[in-house]
Amino acid sequence: MANYLLIPCSGDTSFVVDAGAFSIIEGNTYYLTFTGATKPGCYTVNSTSVSPADDTIDTVVDEYNDCFSCFVENNYSYHAQSCDIPGLEGFINANQFNEDPQGKFFTLCSEELFGGCLCVEVIGVNPLPAENTFVVLGPFKDCTCILSANTENFICIPDCEFTGSTSVSPPHPIWINGSGVPVMQTNMVLIGSGNGLNG
Repeated sequence: MANYLLIPCSGDTSFVVDAGAFSIIEGNTYYLTFTGATKPGCYTVNSTSVSPADDTIDTVVDEYNDCFSCFVENNYSYHAQSCDIPGLEGFINANQFNEDPQGKFFTLCSEELFGGCLCVEVIGVNPLPAENTFVVLGPFKDCTCILSANTENFICIPDCEFTGSTSVSPPHPIWINGSGVPVMQTNMVLIGSGNGLNG
């Protein structure tokens, strides 16, 4: 059979494999095992290759739509780090997410583990399952893990020379919803400081 360039879903360096007796399709994602030292896992077929093979496929366990579905079905976990507490990090089962969370921000809630909610950034993937279960909210746009409600309002500020104006995003009030998650009211403008008119 042909040689193929595989891209590991875990983000490791791509490499060339001999497909052996298997037919694999460019662009598809598979859970594969190998005859050599390459670790079993989720891989996407990039293209055929004329380079010599680094390993040979031993079994094609299953085919998936993408890396995320392969991670969920094979009980992978995602590596997350706290946005607020330096050095606090851990793993979250892939099946707790509705989309690929890598590089995104989420709120994890657990009364048992840390007595509330934490904002985290997902920074990697792990082929092993995680033990703990969380309530996962998000994704959010940054490490503040604040939801935005409604449509953003901008204020038009004329310049002192009256040659034009600048559009700026004013500060918005934030409230805590029933799940304990901060929600930014982008259709409202905060008057005064963060402490209200008297701040």
